[in-house]
Amino acid sequence: MFLAWKELRHAKGKFSLIVVLVALVAYLVYFLTSLAYGLASSYTNGINAWSADQIVMTKDANDNIMMSVMTDDDYDSIVGAEEVAKVGLFPAVIKDVNAVDSDLTKEEVYAFGIENGSFIAPDITLADYEAVVDDSLQELGYEIGDTIILAGTEIEWTIVGFVSNATYQTAPIAYVNLETWMEYRFRATIPVLLFSAVVIKGAASIIGDNLQLYTIQEFINNLPGYSAQVATFSLMIGFLILIVAFVLGIFIYVLTIQKTPMFGVMKAQGISNGYIGGSVIMQTLIITGFGVFIGLVLTIISGIFLGGFVPFAINGLFYGVITFAFFLFAVLGATFSVKAVLKIDPRIAIG
Repeated sequence: MFLAWKELRHAKGKFSLIVVLVALVAYLVYFLTSLAYGLASSYTNGINAWSADQIVMTKDANDNIMMSVMTDDDYDSIVGAEEVAKVGLFPAVIKDVNAVDSDLTKEEVYAFGIENGSFIAPDITLADYEAVVDDSLQELGYEIGDTIILAGTEIEWTIVGFVSNATYQTAPIAYVNLETWMEYRFRATIPVLLFSAVVIKGAASIIGDNLQLYTIQEFINNLPGYSAQVATFSLMIGFLILIVAFVLGIFIYVLTIQKTPMFGVMKAQGISNGYIGGSVIMQTLIITGFGVFIGLVLTIISGIFLGGFVPFAINGLFYGVITFAFFLFAVLGATFSVKAVLKIDPRIAIG
């Protein structure tokens, strides 16, 4: 430890540049991972907020919840569930009718019809034509009390609250009561209650042949483009982590090999191989630790400033895997270089 720290203090400029290099590499991997995870999360935040286990749709919908139309008879055919909740889902384009230029407030959203008091409903009780929307709409200037109109209709809703991380397929969610959703979805007042699906907490079974039961994960995997997106980003980030960590290990290996004459002098002075090897490993851990820490701090700062503009999300597990990979390959690079150096005769190393 003493030798490692002594050398770091003696060659501040050289090791500062090395730390900056490690920090930039770590920042690149952390930041891209956060963007990929944030994009994937924006597909499913609204679904994950349900904390549900299963979902039921009609078979004819072909795994597409927006093509599913269910009735109370279908609802009654679901048995054995701990809790159930009806949900309607349909896309919409909204704009603020009170804005100076309402066209600038246009935004694609997903209208979620829910029953007040159900386990998937927000805490605010929704009257007819009232909506609770994702707080990302505040970036467009929407506020509580604003009136929004749905494109292609004369229907107007009033915003009565905001919720965080309420997104579906990257678009904000607008929660309304089921009757309000039905009027928008079918463009008319329907005498019977219609909805898209039934969300289930616990394990359930269905009676009849016209319904299809999915786990929540199966439902998420069937979202258009979700599986392909996750697979693409997972491979990209996975290979990026491996390649960058491997390059870091090679860099540490070359850095250590360059100090062969110095190690030769130390061996000629009788300093043990264990002490030399331990000093190199400790120095590698210090450099990597500083670099990774700086990269992580830069990533978090970037997320704070860019969170409202890009899908950015922090995942502790992913960060832990990346950090472990950096330290692992850095230590392996240092270990292999030390083994190579210590096998050299001190007279040859000194030259």
